[in-house]
Formats: sequence, structure tokens, C-alpha cells
Amino acid sequence: MMETLTCRVRLLSLAHIHRVWADQFGSSGAVIDAIQRLIGAGLLVGDVWNLPASPIGEEPLAAWTPQQPAPDFIHLTDVVQNRWGEPPTPTPVVAATHKAARLFGSSAGGLPPTNHRNHDLLLAGVYARYRTTEPELANTWLGEDAVAIAERGVKNPDAFLFDDEGNVTCVIESAGRYSLEQIESFHRHCQSAELPYELW
Repeated sequence: MMETLTCRVRLLSLAHIHRVWADQFGSSGAVIDAIQRLIGAGLLVGDVWNLPASPIGEEPLAAWTPQQPAPDFIHLTDVVQNRWGEPPTPTPVVAATHKAARLFGSSAGGLPPTNHRNHDLLLAGVYARYRTTEPELANTWLGEDAVAIAERGVKNPDAFLFDDEGNVTCVIESAGRYSLEQIESFHRHCQSAELPYELW
């Protein structure tokens, strides 16, 4: 769990933790006890946010590879902007602290700002889905805070999947509530770098 929060995604909800690590913890009480111990050790920070459920399906909104035509950006924007219809519910979340991130060689740490909450929680949901349905691919997943090839000053993909030789096979992006301009900008970046992507 600590490796996930420092090297794969920036936060997890309590529901994500139960979904991915239920077998290891054995009970809800054991999950809470472990989280409280990690918070007490200065390795985790937690909060409860009032947010709608992250609206991810079984497949990405778009999957693109070089040489393919661009997806329909206007349609994607419409889906992304109008998929947050569920009522907000209290959502317990945890994130690694800067201290924990340094222990794992990551630049992550701390809870994201308010305007990143839906985005980061949705990405965590995508990772949890990978862990439960495609565990071998999930093992190759690294978040942008743990990847040396991420560039400063540009919008890097949220996560990278690698092959056995260390080559990027796909990048993952949480579209959150992206605008048309943000979706087009992400596509242009991946197109120029010839990066296959999944947009969720």
C-alpha cells in the first residue's frame, strides 16, 4: 500500500484499499488499524472529502495508438463534463506524506489541492481496477511522481506502463473534469512523443 501511494497513485480511498488489499488485511477493522498506525508514524495523512463517486467504466473513454486518427475530442469533452451526476458522499482518503515519498524515491506527498480531488480519486479507481483485473499490467504501472522521464513544464501523463526492457508501452490519464483544450493538449503531447494512451 505504501509503495502504491508513493510510486503509483497520489491517494486512495478507503474503498480502494478494501478492494485491493482485503485479503491481506482480513477485516475492515484491521485496515483502519493499519492506516492509523501509519498516520501515527508520519507516513500517511488522511481526510474525509464530500465527493461524487468516480465515474469510471470497464473500458477507457478513449484508447489511442500512433498512426490512428485522433478521437472525437468534442464527444469526449461532453462525456467528461457530464459524468459527475451522482450526489456527493463522505469519502475517506489517505495519501503518503513527503517523508514516506522520500523513503520510496518519489516526489509525491501530501493530499492534493481541492481542484485535483476528482481527478486523483478517479485515477486511483483506474489503478484499483488494474490491480484486480490486470495485475500483471498493474505491476508495470508507475505514477508521474516516480518516473524520471517526466518532463518539467509540460502536462505529463498521470501514469506509465512499461515492458520488461523498460520501454513505455502505454500511458494512462484521468480526464477528471477536463475541458476540450485540456484533452486536445494531452493528445498533442502523446502524439508528438508517439505514446499510446488510455484516457479515463
